[in-house]
Amino acid sequence: MTSFNFSGEQISICDEHDNTTVLNPIEALDLLQWLSDRRGVLLSQAQQAVSQGQSTEKELEILLYQENLGYLDELKAVIPSLHEYRPPAKVLSVPLEEVTERAIELLKELQLEYRIHPLLEDNDVFAQG
Repeated sequence: MTSFNFSGEQISICDEHDNTTVLNPIEALDLLQWLSDRRGVLLSQAQQAVSQGQSTEKELEILLYQENLGYLDELKAVIPSLHEYRPPAKVLSVPLEEVTERAIELLKELQLEYRIHPLLEDNDVFAQG
């Protein structure tokens, strides 16, 4: 597991193979900005890794819609370590058959997070036996 050490004028990052990188505060801020800019892609890849069994740590993701925001304080009371992410500006949906390969390429180029509904991934889901 990767470890991080912040002491005074430097930030050390050590990976599971004992490779260590030392950053000054400016470099650390540059890294933080770079990671922040790619947050959606990183979260998506991490979720895929977890779903493919590449991580032993499981995570519960709660999607709290506008009409249920009143439950937030109650949830935080029973789950003290609950971490709240900045909400997306808009959630958009479209039938998968209307999405072109160019549209998928653009989503990847822009590093936008997107999901394909699991039931729509298999064309035979609704097939009669």
